[in-house]
Amino acid sequence: MTRYELFRKRIAPIAFLAVVGLIAYDTCNKQQREHATIVIDLGAAAPRVKAIEAELTVDSEPVGTFRRTALPGGGGIGPVRFEATMPKPDGELRLDVDLGDAHRKLTRYIHADEGATVTVSIGDELAR
Repeated sequence: MTRYELFRKRIAPIAFLAVVGLIAYDTCNKQQREHATIVIDLGAAAPRVKAIEAELTVDSEPVGTFRRTALPGGGGIGPVRFEATMPKPDGELRLDVDLGDAHRKLTRYIHADEGATVTVSIGDELAR
């Protein structure tokens, strides 16, 4: 058996399977995502909130947005919660809150493990 035949019959198929396995492993790892529920606690300022907009970023790339506006007539905004899918567990939540007479922009850093519920309390800052 020559070297070429040895390579073609024994080594090449093993190398091919190893490369296919490596590609499959890399593809599966790139698709891993963290699923979490983000809850924004407005505290005592909840009746004053007219609108809220949240943008979730991971590594400066936006991965989700959430908007909620209160109904006209003085109704409250209700619970503020949304589902998020993140490529990594750490992210930045940028909030834009309309209080009617004031406007607040806040930033919070969050860590969300798979299936977690992350509560972000901003009531104290909105009360000022």
